[in-house]
Amino acid sequence: MNKEIIKLIEDLKKVNKSFIKEKNKIVSTNKVFKSKFLFFYYFMKSEYFKNSPYRNILINYFNKSEKIFPGSSYYTSVKLLDKLFKNIQVSNKVSTDKNLDTLFDYLQSISNEKSFNLLKNILLFSGPDAIINCELTKNKQISVHKNCKPSYNINIHDSFKSVYFSNSNTTTKTFKVSVFDGFIERESELMPFVEELHKDKIPGIVLCRGISDEAASHLKRILLRNRIYLYPYVEKFNNSDPFLFKDIAKNLGTNVVSTEFCDNVYKDIVSKSIDKKLTLSHDKIIFNKKNEDLILELNNQIKDNKNLNVDEYLRKRKARSSPNNITVYIPNDELNLLNELKSLISCYNACATSGFLKDENNIFSKKCEAITDILSESLYNTINNIGLVVKLNEGKKWKHI
Repeated sequence: MNKEIIKLIEDLKKVNKSFIKEKNKIVSTNKVFKSKFLFFYYFMKSEYFKNSPYRNILINYFNKSEKIFPGSSYYTSVKLLDKLFKNIQVSNKVSTDKNLDTLFDYLQSISNEKSFNLLKNILLFSGPDAIINCELTKNKQISVHKNCKPSYNINIHDSFKSVYFSNSNTTTKTFKVSVFDGFIERESELMPFVEELHKDKIPGIVLCRGISDEAASHLKRILLRNRIYLYPYVEKFNNSDPFLFKDIAKNLGTNVVSTEFCDNVYKDIVSKSIDKKLTLSHDKIIFNKKNEDLILELNNQIKDNKNLNVDEYLRKRKARSSPNNITVYIPNDELNLLNELKSLISCYNACATSGFLKDENNIFSKKCEAITDILSESLYNTINNIGLVVKLNEGKKWKHI
């Protein structure tokens, strides 16, 4: 070994030992914060590696490790040391059950008590299929908000965006809605629907595959002249999402108007319309509640499906039609808690899919073990394959050959 590798070993041992014995901490506004996710942060701050020729190499590998699994850079460092010491250990780790108790035991082992209890309560409140977002707030208390409103991404026609959304981002009203799976060539196709809106004194929404420029221009003038509010939303047919209109119509409790089923556009765009309270933005339509029949239908399709690509799309449809969105608001002075919680959520997602390993005393994440095995081996080979280190500018820069 050259003297630089020997120094690397000595310095890594010091940093690893200091971290595992919890000698590293963050102190701010009379608060002391410790975390098992901050090894990479402490490494970056360490004076030991300030002038090390291996610093940038280690940073690169540790950063990769953290992006894949938060907190894993420490294990990458430990395994690198084992390889440098030729300390080849026989693994006694075996797969174990992937259940809630194992998950909680593992998360508790990698976190502090406050962060773990917060995440545990969030998971018990939200359920296993939730999408969890964390945000800072000016409030003094932590709060958790649950949103189960179905949301569909679809854009209002460009000509009408400035008319309806120049002064406000969203609007919530009861609308008369019709879903037309076709292209509107002439404004006359929509006139029966427009007349119905005028008669009932109610705003309307029409979803379609497109509107000709001429039709959009004439329609806009008619609506402004008669003070009728019609929101035309447009979505071209998309092979990756062929059932968008069907899902929206099902949530509305109506059927799609389509010439493929011999529908008469002039007549059925009115007869198949329905009054519904919705929230609109220029690129989204939000429902107040989900349609249980649609969810049951999707669940049955997911259960019977054997195609992985189809399964992914079915689950996407279910997620937007039956969302479970959780937002956790953390006070501004609890930034460390926010970062800890985000790291725990990432670990939870990884463990929920990949599972766990276990030895006589501890539980390990399969994903963390796999990625740190790969990265530590690659890092070891990289360090050993550096044939020469050239010092430039009085030690301020290093070049590896």
